Amino acid sequence: MAALSATTQLVAENDLTTADRARIRSLLTAAFPDHAALWLVRDFWGGPLEYRILLQNVAGQLAAHLGFARRLIRVNDRSVAIAGIAAVAILPDFQGQGLGRKLLSALGAILAEETSIDFGFLQCRYDVAGFYERSGFHRISQPVRSFDPDRMIWQTDRTAALILPVAAAEEDWPRGGIVDLMGMPW
Repeated sequence: MAALSATTQLVAENDLTTADRARIRSLLTAAFPDHAALWLVRDFWGGPLEYRILLQNVAGQLAAHLGFARRLIRVNDRSVAIAGIAAVAILPDFQGQGLGRKLLSALGAILAEETSIDFGFLQCRYDVAGFYERSGFHRISQPVRSFDPDRMIWQTDRTAALILPVAAAEEDWPRGGIVDLMGMPW
């Protein structure tokens, strides 16, 4: 199926308007209705974001969204510079039309210009991990430690975790041990 026509916009977190945030919350509510109460008041969960990639259809409707932020994390005893990826969302009416691939392609191009980033990093449900793998991500099997902002505790979980090589190669990712996000997840 051909990708839906959409324009891509990179917006710094500080440049988002009140209207932008309302549109993002609306999209996130539609894409993740089980978390609608959260999206009523916030347009992200977890750690703060630096940038958003927004895709609008030809009618100007926000159809897809992705947020990311740079952070230095620890894997074993090694520091790794990542772009933590969050809130990848497509309006349900537009899912399956290539917007997810377009969103991740835009992310890859943006991160490729950022030579200080070794990897993109995201966690997701196991049932959608294959989509990210088909888009160039590689699944890692290490547990991930982070601070849960809802329960106010440090946690170690084993949700699907994936990396996207940017300035480093996939084989350069430190294997074994725990991935310590050194803060909240995205």
